[in-house]
Amino acid sequence: MILTTAGAQFDELFAAGGSLDPHPLYKELRTREPVFWSEGTNAWVLTRYADVRSLFASEDKFAVLHGEAGATIHGKTLLQMRGEEHRKKNAVVAGQIRNVRRLRGDLTNLVEGVVGELVSTLVETDSTVELRSALTGALPLAVVCALLGIDRPGELRDWYRDLANAGVENLIGDADRHTAGLRALHRFEAVIAPVIDSVRSQPTDNLLSALAQAEYEGVPLPEEELTTLAGFLLTAGVETTDRTLASLLYLLGTRKDDWRRLQNDPGLITSAIAEVLRFDSAVQGVGRMALVDAEFTGVPVRRGERVIGLIGSANRDERVFADPDSFRLDRFADTADSQFTPRGRLVTFGAGPHQCTGSLLAKLELSTVVRELLTRFTDIELDPATPSITGVMLRSPERLIAHLVPRT
Repeated sequence: MILTTAGAQFDELFAAGGSLDPHPLYKELRTREPVFWSEGTNAWVLTRYADVRSLFASEDKFAVLHGEAGATIHGKTLLQMRGEEHRKKNAVVAGQIRNVRRLRGDLTNLVEGVVGELVSTLVETDSTVELRSALTGALPLAVVCALLGIDRPGELRDWYRDLANAGVENLIGDADRHTAGLRALHRFEAVIAPVIDSVRSQPTDNLLSALAQAEYEGVPLPEEELTTLAGFLLTAGVETTDRTLASLLYLLGTRKDDWRRLQNDPGLITSAIAEVLRFDSAVQGVGRMALVDAEFTGVPVRRGERVIGLIGSANRDERVFADPDSFRLDRFADTADSQFTPRGRLVTFGAGPHQCTGSLLAKLELSTVVRELLTRFTDIELDPATPSITGVMLRSPERLIAHLVPRT
């Protein structure tokens, strides 16, 4: 490998515990060294949009990491499945959370009910609130638990983040994070086991039941795989939406003109959500394993080597997005809905066969809660103790302490 300062600078982001803003470095590297080797992550790192999109779209050349640092801790999930297996099993999930009829019907009813309850509680709270616990995490957690048939989401609230932190955030293989993730996984297995038994014997209309009744090659999915899929859906469906909403509220809290503009023009809400997904996406990078020899911007990558696509850098590539370091509410005013589909320019949801299946559900959750907040509150006042957006592979404010001013 050719070791350069780029790799050392990138590794320093992890060494600093995610406290450094990575975007100035990414901007420099897109020009100076768009592909470099990172000793800390044992991987080639891609910073330019074209390379990152090509990495994600090429399922036949690059596989999702499995059983190593940076991989999901659950085991083999939909991400690691390829070809016909992925297509068939993902279709079961898509039928539950991407179906237009369901999105406009029972899923809208579910999301609106959860949002209404959470926001009503905030209206009654005449003090500062930690919104990641009270809202941004509570919303997707309640929705995913309803889809899985878990009736006590509070049992999962304290440790579901450990599952995510042990995966994509742990590209450097931190042993403590891995141990915490395994501990959380065992707790989740204890919660989900009786739920799986129940839907096996008495099918319902939820997502876990649909998976439990599905077959692949004429055989029902085994309990171990159902547990793995459920755990993956929990982290994928909660952590990303939680962090995205937290970052958006942080940005609106520090940009009062944007808050007022959205109040006056709620038609920009979907564009604002797409913009935060571009500006500082919850997941900043994803790893792959090269299945063949390949090349990115003139740099050869050999079969068996790891490659990291930096979503956070690609979404600020000046070759694709004008004025990329500015947060602009109306950037996607004419194309907002398409950003949540394969037609969009964002690489936040991936590309190719593994394009995120839950993107439309995330849009529904995020747009519903933002619209309700703008309707019920005149302002969001961030407490000085609220930290800024931080993190390397997973980014958001770690806490969001705020006072929401109700309409009188």
